[in-house]
Amino acid sequence: MRPQVFAVGLGASLLATGCGLVLGISSGEYDPDPFGLGGGAGGAAGAGGAGGDGGAGAPDAGGEPPPCTALLDDLEDGDSAIVRCEGRVGSWYTYNDGTRDGTQTPLPGRPFVPASPGNGSSNYAAHVAGSGFVTRGAGMGFDLNLAPGGAKLSYDASAYAGLTFWARAAAPTHIYVNFPDRNTDREGGVCEGSGCGDHFGEGLDLTTEWAQYTVPFSVLSTDGWGVPAPAAFDAAHVYSIEFHTAKSTVFDMLVDDIAFVP
Repeated sequence: MRPQVFAVGLGASLLATGCGLVLGISSGEYDPDPFGLGGGAGGAAGAGGAGGDGGAGAPDAGGEPPPCTALLDDLEDGDSAIVRCEGRVGSWYTYNDGTRDGTQTPLPGRPFVPASPGNGSSNYAAHVAGSGFVTRGAGMGFDLNLAPGGAKLSYDASAYAGLTFWARAAAPTHIYVNFPDRNTDREGGVCEGSGCGDHFGEGLDLTTEWAQYTVPFSVLSTDGWGVPAPAAFDAAHVYSIEFHTAKSTVFDMLVDDIAFVP
């Protein structure tokens, strides 16, 4: 589907210097989610990077959550928590491959604060920027179902057909939208050791203008090195959604209005 596009002014890039922990990395030219063995350098507001372990963030609390809609987050509350509803609670985080001289903002382990402005009349969007990650790259994402104690649980997204969101980058950037599920995330108990982390994903090209992107679940694929190799994406047991850049990529991107496709 051709994305809808309209132009907005580009914001300034925000880069911070820091290094993360270098944990297990699997081989392969492209891993849709390359940190399955140990999580890379994970964020403070959710699970560790790309399928790894990490501490829970601080999802919105209080009262009985409302029924779920397709909207995952429009960032308009200005915090790191996704839209809370029955069966869905999580927070944004950043991660990287731990390259010593890599730079990233927000840094993993620091609070995830939405950037302003967002898409169209929106006040906020999720933002990540950086460079110098030469092993497996970096990115940002959010968990879909965090238990009160911080344990990462799966979420049943089988009622939906895919994901849609708006995004732009300071310069044209190729990213991967990844969906760790029961078969590829270590939390699922299906994959084995170093065979975990070969998550289902799809590559997209971001432009310098806001555009809407749609990723149907039916097009998702893995690299094929996972053990055991999953036959198909398990939409009924999804752990998180991540926006990942490949190794040696200079990136500065915004993501807004993330929602499931009914």
